[in-house]
Amino acid sequence: MKLKKLTIGQRLSIILPFTVVIASSLIFSESYFNNKEINEFSEGCFNIGGQPVVEMSTLNLGYYFSCEKSE
Repeated sequence: MKLKKLTIGQRLSIILPFTVVIASSLIFSESYFNNKEINEFSEGCFNIGGQPVVEMSTLNLGYYFSCEKSE
């Protein structure tokens, strides 16, 4: 059986969907775990009587968290 060589367009049509799926999965998992982390930090902040301050970037891929305690 003789194998045919794939054209550049055919190669891209195979590689591109896999790349998109993998990149989407990585972005989703990063966002999910950041959200879980923020929830845990916020709960801990409330437990010590503080007020959480959270600033999130696009798609929740980065964040700033601080716990301000009022005395």
